Amino acid sequence: MKRFVVLLLILCALITLGCAQKGEEKPTTTETTAKAEEVIKIGIIGPMQLRFGQAMVKGAQLAVDEINAQGGINGKKLKIVVADSKLKVDVTGNELRRLAYDEKVDVIIGGFASGIVIQNMDTIAEIKKVWLVECASPTVTKKVEEDYDSYKYIFRVGTTNSSTFPPAVVLMLNFLNEKGLNIKKVAIVRDEAKWVADITSQLKNELKANGYEVVLEEAIPKDKEEFSDVFMKVQQSGADVIVPMIAHGKAEAFVMQWKDSGLKIPLAGLVLSAVNPDFWDETNGKCNGLIFIAPASFVPVPELSDKMANFVEKYKEKYGTLPEAYSAYGSYNAVYVFKKAYEMALADGKDPSNSDVLVEYLEKINENNPVEGVSGNIAFTKHHDLVVKNGFIVNSVCQWQDGKIVVLYPKATGELKVVW
Repeated sequence: MKRFVVLLLILCALITLGCAQKGEEKPTTTETTAKAEEVIKIGIIGPMQLRFGQAMVKGAQLAVDEINAQGGINGKKLKIVVADSKLKVDVTGNELRRLAYDEKVDVIIGGFASGIVIQNMDTIAEIKKVWLVECASPTVTKKVEEDYDSYKYIFRVGTTNSSTFPPAVVLMLNFLNEKGLNIKKVAIVRDEAKWVADITSQLKNELKANGYEVVLEEAIPKDKEEFSDVFMKVQQSGADVIVPMIAHGKAEAFVMQWKDSGLKIPLAGLVLSAVNPDFWDETNGKCNGLIFIAPASFVPVPELSDKMANFVEKYKEKYGTLPEAYSAYGSYNAVYVFKKAYEMALADGKDPSNSDVLVEYLEKINENNPVEGVSGNIAFTKHHDLVVKNGFIVNSVCQWQDGKIVVLYPKATGELKVVW
């Protein structure tokens, strides 16, 4: 009898367990796929060991958080997938493929070094994935113009085309002369890199056409740390101004040695890391008086616009610091550009997860239909470059003054100080 009761209890337990397992069936492959499709994936690629890559991720994540807090896009939440380019051509190519084939992202944002981006444009042509790219070389959008079918997936969002820098330099020097500096002779000190090699001839021609004489052009390797020989050449040239074009070189050391050189002439040009809020501390305050061009006005000056003030405030609230690099502004903008194109496609009943459809609607973000960015309206040209002019993105002239950045032109938040 006891054996019968025990067997009966075991049988009941097995039946109960079977029912429980049946009620907790795992989701089918179809259900899992459906849940995956509820997320819109955004790939972020850049040099993650550098502040430029880290700031890209932070800027994009801030935009994603804002959009997700408002319900996402068409009820779908956004998710970021990070890829480290390691500033290497082959690694960048492999990571672009991973984002497209393995992660199945809907769009890719980032880049950084022009040479690496250019050498991976064929990778984008292969994977057919939209790349909202950050790099300066005019070669990028020139290739879009020359071979649209292959390179149509590439749009410049992160910063302005470097061909916009020469006219910005001329406007800057004209502005300084209006302030009484009497600049005529120019010494160009530039990166030994593709991005600036592409535009040096243009810069020299525009300077000459506007009455300036280029008395020195010096290319510096990115690992050069001692610049006494450069400043000796500047002194011997009789230059009235040093126009730096430095994005990859040792800018902090260059600026500090300028201040220590005894040269009583302004340093005024493109020093990319000067837009970073830590640049004052990194140069021990010796950047005081430095005049620099902020590409796309990506500089943490809240007075520039309400959008900039909001971005800077939220960034600092989330991360405890101001944007560490200009790339934070570009990736933030890029997420909202993607959002607008995606939503326009949906409104027309088209599938924006199809890259060709996404391209079609990104091209509709033009001068008549811009996206409001942190430093101006964002619109694309026919060949996927940024529209750069008043009312849209512009390059601002700024100056470091007593520990803070002041914008001098075109929208002034302060006055020029002669402190060299």
